[in-house]
Amino acid sequence: MSSKHARSTGLVDAVTGRPVLRYTETGNYYVRKGGWAHFWGRTLDALVVMAVAGILMAVFNSLVQNGTLGYTFMFSTGAFYGVIAAIWFGVLFGYGMICGAFGGLGDAAAGMRGVRVSDGTTSGAWLGGWRAVCWSFAPVYVILAIGAALSGSGGDSIDTKFAAIDLRSGLARGQQPIPDPKAVAETEAARAADAERRNLPNLYGRRPDAGS
Repeated sequence: MSSKHARSTGLVDAVTGRPVLRYTETGNYYVRKGGWAHFWGRTLDALVVMAVAGILMAVFNSLVQNGTLGYTFMFSTGAFYGVIAAIWFGVLFGYGMICGAFGGLGDAAAGMRGVRVSDGTTSGAWLGGWRAVCWSFAPVYVILAIGAALSGSGGDSIDTKFAAIDLRSGLARGQQPIPDPKAVAETEAARAADAERRNLPNLYGRRPDAGS
């Protein structure tokens, strides 16, 4: 069974210098989006949802106050807040569908795309909508997103099956990845140390020029 986690390749992107990973099923290369760019892109998505939902809620409240919708919502707190909740989750689900199918404004601004780490496919509209709704129930996601930004991981969400790939990386523009300089340096250092050990005299055995 193949691992669900991205596989390291020992390569880095020629433009960004970020590690190049492989999709676990297809084996194709991809580069994660940098942590802070990913964070601010998702922040923009959240602001879009809040702005659209806020406008619709304000319009609904105005219609209630001037009696256009009748007196049902004006005198029924449960019905009023039920519609408010429906507006919020409706906007959230709708924007999630757009993100899952085409990518949101945050994706466009940050030059990224949320895909599965298994094969690089997007979530699609239906799953994208439900993922957005699930995010709204996870305030801890904000903390995790900031932690991901600080570590530079660029994880797409608390769901490890997805990652935000960098659409502005050299790899995405057709440039071949290059060997990781750090890995190359470590390998050369290890080889040099091994060669030095091989050339050292045998300190515990007989020396080659010792007499019998």
